[in-house]
Amino acid sequence: MDRVPDRSVAVVIPVRDESEAGAAEILRFYQEGHWIDPECLRWELVIVDDGSTIPFLGATYRHETPRGYGAALKTGIANTHAHWIVTMDGDGQHRVRDMVRLVEFTRDFPGVDLVIGDRRVKEAGVRLWGRRALNWLASLFACRWIADLNSGLRIFRREVAVGYFPILSDGFSFTTSLTLSMLADRYQVDWLPILVSPRSNGTTNVKLWQDGWRTVKLILWIGGALRTRTLRRWVRPLTTWLLRRP
Repeated sequence: MDRVPDRSVAVVIPVRDESEAGAAEILRFYQEGHWIDPECLRWELVIVDDGSTIPFLGATYRHETPRGYGAALKTGIANTHAHWIVTMDGDGQHRVRDMVRLVEFTRDFPGVDLVIGDRRVKEAGVRLWGRRALNWLASLFACRWIADLNSGLRIFRREVAVGYFPILSDGFSFTTSLTLSMLADRYQVDWLPILVSPRSNGTTNVKLWQDGWRTVKLILWIGGALRTRTLRRWVRPLTTWLLRRP
């Protein structure tokens, strides 16, 4: 893999029916011309409106009809050539200072491929134990402890993510599928503690039981497929040979 240092960064934010207040801090940070770090050659802000009822005024790209959280991220990633991609949610829960810390982490540890914001948030009941259960299940397939499987605040190498586009979910499981794929392929993945603020507007589009069950199926599918590749690579020629025998 090409390890030539490149400090170009694109911040990709998917929005659907969010007010501009949700992305106000990052918009102000960008419009005032702040640099993420002095060595950054170029950075850009990409906001993808995923079919909002009222078009998001600051959007860079827009889906006329909702296509999903992951599809919005793919649109943003595909339309930038930055070396690094930062993803943030557009509901105001993620802080710019944590985004900057993620970027600085890639500068201080140049061998890393994916850094995930490990959320420090107070949860209780079903949501807390559901998130823990998903982390535990995914950790079994990854063969290492996953502190936070699907945090929306993360930074990763664009070229790596694009290579996984065919198997990355168009829905909320985009983050899950990317994390598992990169861990299974032994990319360098790390976590950095972050704080999560209450939503500044609206309500979450995540359906607890429905999206939770989808995530479980995705973990089983991707984890099983990636972990059995070596076995299938050996079995496939044998199966082909047996089928060709008279």
